[in-house]
Amino acid sequence: VGAAAFVSYLFFCDLFCNPSWNMPLDSKERYIQNFIDISEGKYQYYGVNISEFNIKDLEKFCHLSGKDTPVIIGTRDSIGILKHCVGRNWDKHIINFNHEFNLSHDFRDYIRHITHKDMELNIDFKDLENSFTSTKILPFFRNITPIDCEEILPHNALETMERLATKFNFNPPKNKTYFQNYEFKGYLRYILPLVLYANEKDPIFSLEKSVEETPLDRENSFVFIINVNTEPNEDHKNIFKELSQDPISKNLGVYVKKEDLKRIDKEFYAKIKAYLSEFIAEIIRVTKEAEEKILKEKDVLEYLKKHKDISLKFKQMCDEELKYFKQNHPNLVNSWHYYKEFEKLCETFAIN
Repeated sequence: VGAAAFVSYLFFCDLFCNPSWNMPLDSKERYIQNFIDISEGKYQYYGVNISEFNIKDLEKFCHLSGKDTPVIIGTRDSIGILKHCVGRNWDKHIINFNHEFNLSHDFRDYIRHITHKDMELNIDFKDLENSFTSTKILPFFRNITPIDCEEILPHNALETMERLATKFNFNPPKNKTYFQNYEFKGYLRYILPLVLYANEKDPIFSLEKSVEETPLDRENSFVFIINVNTEPNEDHKNIFKELSQDPISKNLGVYVKKEDLKRIDKEFYAKIKAYLSEFIAEIIRVTKEAEEKILKEKDVLEYLKKHKDISLKFKQMCDEELKYFKQNHPNLVNSWHYYKEFEKLCETFAIN
């Protein structure tokens, strides 16, 4: 839970933690990669991410990780986890487009990729087993620190990471800007980074005027990088505020070399900004639409109220999944509003 954001946060604390979804589906291969990384000493601090359980020989991997190894486990309201599993278009993480483009490119292909598609709610319990994994992973360890998803949201993230840095002896955050970001801003992160090669010879696409797309000229173009908002290095400038004043600027940046800004003709720079402004406006539009349309916890509860068998089966799964948390961190479970509502619902079903 919250793995994408948390792994990114660790990076800004000088702690390298390779996301498990970027690693092989075989535990031996993962173990070898982790062993090499640690042995070479390239990283001052190192973490191992486990975000799924359907990996070959993962039980052995957990054993070999060491029972006393400090473990941070992300958790959240179980109805929130269920909403996250069944309410998103998970095909969006499959990238089938070029991240590089020029001014002649019709940017609507990127926009289509981050547009939310309404779908019928379907709860597949076999799929859920790979998201409700604490009961499978935690028995291998005894030095466990739970982190509620609420603790890594923008209003808490910086304080949480400072506290964890002290507890686990890694560097506290330096880049404080990034901790104000919300990792799941619609589907935006699935298309980033994007790289625009701006060349004066290329025709310029707009929503009002389609043009014939020309080949990329990487050698003779000015490079603009659209990526998550972070503090740029001293050679680059974030020009997002020149393109839009939308609050999404907390999540999104447009970066260009300062030296290039001095070299770009003013008239051409105005054309580049017009193209990017229109692109950014479309990103903002579909991102807001997605956040409005994506399934909410209250929608999941409404569904469960109408499906008694599914509710009772999910309650069994939660009873097993939450054993550790109820025994060791009851206040955490009691803070989950939607899960408490779900428990009341199941009590009603049992009485009836």
